[in-house]
Amino acid sequence: MRKFQFGLATAGVLLIALTGCTAKLAQADRDLLNQALTASQNAAQSALAAEAAAGRADSAATRTEAAIAAAGRAEAAAQRAEAAAQSAGVSAGQAQTAAGQAEESALKAQKAFEMGMKK
Repeated sequence: MRKFQFGLATAGVLLIALTGCTAKLAQADRDLLNQALTASQNAAQSALAAEAAAGRADSAATRTEAAIAAAGRAEAAAQRAEAAAQSAGVSAGQAQTAAGQAEESALKAQKAFEMGMKK
């Protein structure tokens, strides 16, 4: 008996649901349904636009990361160039010292040559 009552109640609920699905909608209800459909379509378009914007933002982030890496490499190159310039300055100082010593040696050699010629 209980099963029969449950089956009868279920059939009643289904009958009411089916009647509601086949009933004609009032104009106000149709307008609301159309507004809901339009809002749903707009939301889908907004979601697509947001997804495209996210893709562009991801691309921009990737380019920014590449630019940061390039800036790091440029900074390292600048440091190497500065070290090379300092090394060149030290080498120039050493070359100047060597030139001074060579000049002194040349003067001494010239003096020794002149003294050898006088003898």
